[in-house]
Amino acid sequence: MSLAAQPQGGRVPQFDQAAVERGKSTFFVNCGFCHGANARGGDGGPDLIRSVLVLDDEEGKQIGAFLKVGRPDKGMQAFPNLTEQQVGDIATWLHSEIYLAANRRTYQIQNIVVGDARAGEAFFNGAGKCNTCHSVAGDLKGIGAKYDAVTLQGRIVMPRGGRGGGGEGLPPGPLPKVTVSYPSGESTSGELIRITDFDVTLRLASGAFRTFNRRDDDVPKVEIKDPLQAHVDMLAKYKDADIHNLTAYLVTLK
Repeated sequence: MSLAAQPQGGRVPQFDQAAVERGKSTFFVNCGFCHGANARGGDGGPDLIRSVLVLDDEEGKQIGAFLKVGRPDKGMQAFPNLTEQQVGDIATWLHSEIYLAANRRTYQIQNIVVGDARAGEAFFNGAGKCNTCHSVAGDLKGIGAKYDAVTLQGRIVMPRGGRGGGGEGLPPGPLPKVTVSYPSGESTSGELIRITDFDVTLRLASGAFRTFNRRDDDVPKVEIKDPLQAHVDMLAKYKDADIHNLTAYLVTLK
């Protein structure tokens, strides 16, 4: 069944199902031995459904650039021989998996609240350290009445919202701020749009875009301040139970 056939409220992204199937197969053959057949982690490879690089990917551009060079220091080999279509198919499949994980569109919406609200409150005020930045009497007051459980859980697993559909009912999260500076003293600041090992693109206050090439000797210097970094860091730390419990707690904040 295609995603478009499951319109349980909200805007449903359209995934090319042929590309999804090709991507799943290509991923399994080339990546499944480390990251698992479902991309949720395997023998030595991390969970890609919570990978920041995958979450921020645009139509396979970031994924493709990464696959060409790999990360040898982490045991990640390069895949320079994958074609542009194969990379695009893998990206499409990964984004479809992220969408399903965030929205649970294959289940009835009432089934999404399966966690323990008390455990979620304990996580919010304890191990999750959510209360160090958020307040149930302040910025989160009444959030359970404003947004449904699918939207709230989507924002937990996709802090910035965006392409995967997570948190589509919430306003978009703020983009990271970046400053690019040279030894001469020249610097440029704006919103971070894209960053790889090779370049960085930012949006200036005027709305114009500017791209800088990066070199190995740290020139230009790139400084990033991300207001959502704490949320992004949590993606690698959450257990499934934490996400369900936190969702169950947030929906009680009426």
